[in-house]
Amino acid sequence: MFEFLFNYSRDDYARSELVFTAGWPAWLPWLLLAAATAGITWMLVRRRREASVAQLMIVGLLQVAMIALVVVVLMQPALRTEQLKPGENVVALVADRSASMAYGQDAPRLDIARDSLLEAVADADVTPQLFALAEGAESTDNLSTLQPDGTATSIGDSLVDIIGGARAQSLAAVILASDGADTTGGVSAEQLARIAAFGVPVHTIGVGRERIPEDIELVQVVTPSKALPNSTVTARVAIRHDAGGETRVRVYDGDELLATELVRLPDNATLTTAPISIGLRDAGYHRLQFSAEGPPDEQERRNNERSALVKVEEQQFRVLYFEGEPRWEYKFMRRALDPEGDIRLATLLRVSPNKFYRQGLDSAEQLENGFPSGRDELFAYDAVIIGSVEAASLSEAQLDNIEAFVSERGGSLLMLAGPNGLGNGGWGQSAIADLLPTRLPASGVDSFARIKAPVVLTPQGAAADMLRLANSSDENLDAWSALPAVADYQSTGQLKPAAMTLLNVETGTGSQPLLVTQPYGRGQVYVLATGGTWRWQMSMPLEDLSHEMFWRQLLRAMVATAPPGISLAVDTSHGESEVRLRAEFRDESFLPLDDIGVAAVLSHEDGESLTVDMVPDTEDAGVYTASAPLGRSGSWYFEAIAERGGEALHVARASVYSESGQAEHFNIRRNAALLQRLSEATGGRYFDAGNLDGMTDLLRYSAAGITEQILRPVWNAPAVFLLLLLLKFGEWLLRRRWRTI
Repeated sequence: MFEFLFNYSRDDYARSELVFTAGWPAWLPWLLLAAATAGITWMLVRRRREASVAQLMIVGLLQVAMIALVVVVLMQPALRTEQLKPGENVVALVADRSASMAYGQDAPRLDIARDSLLEAVADADVTPQLFALAEGAESTDNLSTLQPDGTATSIGDSLVDIIGGARAQSLAAVILASDGADTTGGVSAEQLARIAAFGVPVHTIGVGRERIPEDIELVQVVTPSKALPNSTVTARVAIRHDAGGETRVRVYDGDELLATELVRLPDNATLTTAPISIGLRDAGYHRLQFSAEGPPDEQERRNNERSALVKVEEQQFRVLYFEGEPRWEYKFMRRALDPEGDIRLATLLRVSPNKFYRQGLDSAEQLENGFPSGRDELFAYDAVIIGSVEAASLSEAQLDNIEAFVSERGGSLLMLAGPNGLGNGGWGQSAIADLLPTRLPASGVDSFARIKAPVVLTPQGAAADMLRLANSSDENLDAWSALPAVADYQSTGQLKPAAMTLLNVETGTGSQPLLVTQPYGRGQVYVLATGGTWRWQMSMPLEDLSHEMFWRQLLRAMVATAPPGISLAVDTSHGESEVRLRAEFRDESFLPLDDIGVAAVLSHEDGESLTVDMVPDTEDAGVYTASAPLGRSGSWYFEAIAERGGEALHVARASVYSESGQAEHFNIRRNAALLQRLSEATGGRYFDAGNLDGMTDLLRYSAAGITEQILRPVWNAPAVFLLLLLLKFGEWLLRRRWRTI
């Protein structure tokens, strides 16, 4: 209807400028309108006795409006539109030929993309240039010869190459047909800015489905890079799904089934994460293979599998336990830990003001003078436990070292309850009060109660691996419910904002925190507000290992978060063909080493190797970084070698399993958001395949390329003559009704 009344569409008016083609000087229309207004006013004034002032004014306004419209028509209004000059412009047609374009229900995505591109320019008087993209961009003479065999998709870099290479031609637009599944991590802001800077609109055509209910995908598997022999590690899997249900995830080490977990997939989510507990026994490298069962009609099953490399090695962690009095908790904690195990517990028991009983020592000189007074001596431990001992028993320098031990070294600190511990020991007013996750009561208030009380898992505690006493969640809750009450508890005071409560204790007046933790600096701090977990050993059957499991897992969790002074991390999230290395080197006092040179050696399991130089990080002292290519699948081993004066000082090691060439089988759903963002940033438009309405006009009126201006008259639009008729007919009706003028 709009086009019938005004000759052209709304879009035509939006993209055009209204001009007058009669060539009149600007003052002439206003002069004619003023003269007509004066004449009409003079005639109406002469007839002022025949009608009221209001009636005369209405008739006058209608007559002036009609005269004004006639003047506008005489000025010959027209639309001035800038459009591409026929036959002199190029449009780049870009087809995504990556492997994900082989999917499809009725036809492969590449076939739909090819047909959509040809349809897009069928009615446009432009010269198409044909391109394909996958790992990069390439020109082609025939879209029909393309095969979906690209092993990666790099949309951003490919478009930069295509548009940059066509700048010498009159490139009017780029039309990209793709599923938007970019395996390089998407189009970055930098790439988007470079593409937009060319000033060429990129129109995108999305192909493929955004939801695939019959497909599940093992998006990510996160495992610790290292583990101890005969230990249980927790892997976290992320599963993408478009329908509810359940899947069983299995974990293999070669042909050996290590674990199986039934994961429920809720209807109201598209990404589900789940933990899987895996037992690892023997030392060495273990390639763990994760497999998720898919629906019977699943088209792509390669995205149901992932692999991870875990190194199991013997390692000793050192924990210092400082206790102020002989008590049951001290005795049973030592019994819970295997002296030949991975946790080496050195204990310092105060038996008189200046006398200590030492156990678990590596040498006769260790802890010879009591609690470590030097930074180096304290930093040699991975975790520190402080029991029922007063804060005043340590010097200011020792307290400062404890703060640095947590914040700088990244060690863990556990504070235990006791008659002289926590608030009773003045720790809430000590120099390390800021470290603690709670604001402890003042030392003048006795906050320690020798009253038995049951322990309850909080929701956060139920999700914590270190508090898992059984495999399943329900069994774990039952195991904690069966534990005897602890022998005592102590008030923790008010929790700090970053604190998380893992265990509660049920007192006679309600529930209060028992195990609380918070991060501080690089480390972690815990408060266990009881000294009576020994009852879990004394009051349970001899074969029950709940007490041992609690203390072993708690201490392992504490030492696991303590970073070593020399470490190497490998980041594989920047595309399957590249890794980013981050090495950190610190001395015995955990001060950064910044006067060294670092080189990284990358070795493949088949013997291939390469060496890259690592450069100092400009923001973090002691840190060295590098990027390196990974061209092959398999296990890769990394060594960061620190040298000074040509002499090797330290070596940091890491390993990963690379799955090169598999990225196209993941993220196979159409990424419409990426394509829309690309079009919006460049002044283009996003289309769904099969609905390209408006594409021809977008190309015809593109502002890029070689353009020309055309004039299209609008004075002869039916709406103009209809308005003239309405004005005159309205005046006639009013005159007839009033019968006065």
